[in-house]
Amino acid sequence: MNDELKIKFWGVRGSYPAPGAGTVKYGGNTSCVEINAGGHTIILDAGTGIIPLGHELAKRAIQEKRGLELLLLFSHLHHDHTQGFPFFTPAYFPNTRLHVFGPGGTPETLKQVLERNQSSETFPLSLRDMPAAKTIESVRESQVIVWDEEKVWVGESASSASPDAVVIRIHKSYAHPGGVYVYRITWRGKSVVYATDTEGYVGMDRKLVAFARNADVLIHDAQYNEEHYRGQLAGFPSTQGYGHSTVTMAAEVAAAAETGELILFHHDPAYTDDLVAAQEAAAQKLFPDSRAAHEGLEIKLRLDFRSLLKSVAKTKPDFGSLRDGSKI
Repeated sequence: MNDELKIKFWGVRGSYPAPGAGTVKYGGNTSCVEINAGGHTIILDAGTGIIPLGHELAKRAIQEKRGLELLLLFSHLHHDHTQGFPFFTPAYFPNTRLHVFGPGGTPETLKQVLERNQSSETFPLSLRDMPAAKTIESVRESQVIVWDEEKVWVGESASSASPDAVVIRIHKSYAHPGGVYVYRITWRGKSVVYATDTEGYVGMDRKLVAFARNADVLIHDAQYNEEHYRGQLAGFPSTQGYGHSTVTMAAEVAAAAETGELILFHHDPAYTDDLVAAQEAAAQKLFPDSRAAHEGLEIKLRLDFRSLLKSVAKTKPDFGSLRDGSKI
């Protein structure tokens, strides 16, 4: 196990894929984020970005001659967050262990939606045709998902987890049609909050602020610019009530929650690279440590061992983190 938590973006668009000359810089795949915490791979959403991620994971497994164990979290079950799953290569390997969690009215809801997406009328291969060992379960907001050494489990508390466990907490937001899960992934004192498909309230979403408090990285929906949201952008309708945020909404949450870095996410598929760059510039005026997600962006959180040694000397542990956002 290494001492690094790494975030990599594989799909950053919302609604539908947007390939073409105008989206080369930021990318056109829909939502998918990979988090590697000490060797454990957690995947956030299965938009079309999960397809290249799957190819990369398969390549790693073949090169290292090992099976894969993966944890996939769905924020919600709208098409742009599930459409890549039938093409996820590791799910077709018998030696893959795939733990899948997401929202639903019953424990079986998530599995039923995925089965329906791959029914004989819509796709040539069913969920059963994916030979990976799969655990698919809808979870509740009150539950905690824990990946502790070689075991993944769901419970009401993480109190029995070891210090090296990856702990995932859930906040259910109603600021998107049908509701959406916001996830907080914590490992060795470092935290990433994934808040896609959420719309800011007047005066801010205070529950989201509390949930994201002091996170090292906040990945937040920022699909629309202010003019678009209000119906003042030529050629675009008003999108108030659609369940997506503006840059201002995202920056307000980051500032109030005192997060380390804000990553703008779920870019509108109609926005060119220039428009997304303008979103980034607008965010940086409000919250300086902001940037727009692009495919291939990596953020690495490492333990600051000098601070750790000082804190141990003071008998007051402080697992601070360094952010190194190298671009590829």
